[in-house]
Amino acid sequence: MKKIMILALIASASAYSATEIQLDKTVVSSTTGFEKPIVEENKNIILITSEDISKKQYTDVESILRDTPNVVIQETEFGPVVNLRGSGERSMSRVKTMVDGVTITPLEEAMGTLPINSIPVGAIEKIEIIPGGGATLYGSGTTGGVVNIITKSNARKDFINADVKYGSFATKDTGIAFGQNITDNLYVNFAGQYVDKNGYRENEELESKSFNGGFDYKINDKHRVKFQSTYYDDEGTSSTAVENSILEHNRKKAGDNISSDSTRESFALDYEYKPLDNFTFYATAFKTKYERNFIQDDLMGKEQVAEMIKSNMPSKPELDTIKNSLKITDDVKGTMTGNFIEKTEGIKLKSKYDYSRGSLVFGYDYTATNLKRNSLVNTDSFTGKVMGMNFNAIFKTDTFVDMNKDTHALYTLNDYKLTDRLNLITGLRYEYSKYNGNRLTNTKPNINVEFKPGSGIYNPMSISVPSKTSEVDRTIDNFAGEIGLNYKYSDTGNIYSRYERGFISPLPTQLTNKINNGKSTEYQDSNLDSETIDSIEFGVKDFIGNSYVSATIFASQTNDKIATLDRNSDNPATKLWRFVNIGKTRRIGTEFYSEQYFDKLTLNQSISYVDAKITKVGNVNDGESYLQKGDKVPMVSDWKITLGADYNLTDRLSFGANYTYNSGYEKRELAESGKTPKTIKTSGYGVTDAYIRYNVSDYFTLKGGINNLFNEEYNYYETSTTSIPAPERNYYISGSFTF
Repeated sequence: MKKIMILALIASASAYSATEIQLDKTVVSSTTGFEKPIVEENKNIILITSEDISKKQYTDVESILRDTPNVVIQETEFGPVVNLRGSGERSMSRVKTMVDGVTITPLEEAMGTLPINSIPVGAIEKIEIIPGGGATLYGSGTTGGVVNIITKSNARKDFINADVKYGSFATKDTGIAFGQNITDNLYVNFAGQYVDKNGYRENEELESKSFNGGFDYKINDKHRVKFQSTYYDDEGTSSTAVENSILEHNRKKAGDNISSDSTRESFALDYEYKPLDNFTFYATAFKTKYERNFIQDDLMGKEQVAEMIKSNMPSKPELDTIKNSLKITDDVKGTMTGNFIEKTEGIKLKSKYDYSRGSLVFGYDYTATNLKRNSLVNTDSFTGKVMGMNFNAIFKTDTFVDMNKDTHALYTLNDYKLTDRLNLITGLRYEYSKYNGNRLTNTKPNINVEFKPGSGIYNPMSISVPSKTSEVDRTIDNFAGEIGLNYKYSDTGNIYSRYERGFISPLPTQLTNKINNGKSTEYQDSNLDSETIDSIEFGVKDFIGNSYVSATIFASQTNDKIATLDRNSDNPATKLWRFVNIGKTRRIGTEFYSEQYFDKLTLNQSISYVDAKITKVGNVNDGESYLQKGDKVPMVSDWKITLGADYNLTDRLSFGANYTYNSGYEKRELAESGKTPKTIKTSGYGVTDAYIRYNVSDYFTLKGGINNLFNEEYNYYETSTTSIPAPERNYYISGSFTF
């Protein structure tokens, strides 16, 4: 509370003015695929403009979204994910992140990452966020919401921007972006960014390069062609989570080494045809490739190594005695080497027909994705005892995943004017998905035992472990739909309501479980069904005096919720997992945002709250108790609060400050066989940032800032015993050229 009071003082004395929202003129395109005034939308929409982004010298999209109302960024052991409306542990599957309408969300949750930072910040025109909506237009994976990063590809304005930033952790961030009308019909754009920095923790480094560019060519009044491409390359070192007892004395302590490099390439060709004033046809062909290579070291405990050996040894009477007497002498160093490649290509066809009482959008989507993952886990030589004899051993496990998902979808959206002020919005989508592929694991133990005459144990010991395989061949049909009303009671105000039926089809890798059956580990078909989600929403947007206000209440029920149960999540050599339909969950919440304009001073506040609980628990495979009725949905922060202020002290000097609070959440860890799963409760945290901006001239601006002003200590990621700490107080200064 003391920090909030201090922030309020800062807000009243030093901040700078934001661009005033204009509901009657502001348009968005993520709800229908075509531009539409925000006042005519029956959804809560968060809009982040390039002007908003320029206030602070953001290095990446992740940092932008951390400051955004209603959005929670959650860190996983493989990177950040976007959490909207209590998506929790399923955020990767419930929230679809896109660039210019083409998804960048991967089909791999286990070891994939969301390449959210692969877009140069200078390439962003705006970010449109739709919490809790988008199933009709975008299909599976949107019930939590949609984040659409829109580039300056069709800005049609001449500009040149260049930025140079230096900051804590030896951060060097350089970017350039430009757009130019070569002729009346041809517009070209380009943006590039280079980042080189150390991490907050010891031995952490990152070097990244990102580029975005293309052209927009208006052939004539009826035909238009646009091409955009993106390339991203990063290379860095980080580390695993560290024991909490160690972090109490040294928050910067590195864990076991993780080295990674990744590249992402994407191409999109758009064609627009407008044969009539009231009819537009739009086609997009796209292709993306995302590849990630990594090496992760890990120190496995003695019990983990013993479990790894026992679970992979065949279940044979002659080996049972060995299993029961097996003991490992010391902790063991292991290494995982992995390669992840996801290729996606597809087409999007859509049309819009305007008629006297409204507009009709209809379209077809086809997407084909291939996911390949190879990983090798091996240990250094380790020692132990078996039946009273010493042994030394090494252990290797190769895993190969090759999965495909092809999706066809048809959809339609109709916006019909019941009266001049009241609109009825309806939509329907059919989606057909085909899965096929396989998973293969080869385990190669090599155990050498000191020979004792008459023991019956041979030296060396050769144990043959059969390969574990899983074949996937399934098809799944899903339907989505929506119906809602929008009442525009004034030029700037509207009241709206909507109902949406959405779905989440399983990811390809979720169709297989890896479990311990009490004797050994094995793959099993998860037999997952798609989640279905029923949602309702009521809201209002308007200006009241000198204030803009947006308020929403919502509720949703998820049927056949897909839950993840895992054990040893930090250790790929011994990790076990299950994907199960556990029953039902429900989410009830509210979202409020307001801005007040006082000449040179602008204040803003947001509060989002969600109560996400389990309402029904079905049969969880072998009946293991994981979640109970009334439990919280894992990894859901109940509250997010933001406070901000901007003030123009003079025509050239301005200040700003913002405060962001995220409440804690609960998480489950799969326990050993026969034991109750662990519940981990993380603490909430609040972070205050302050910044300053000075316009040296019409073309050059100096910026500076302090992040985590009050030096809040909190963690990005936690398990029952380990954590990854977030940075303490840090600083930056930058210069921006604009022509």
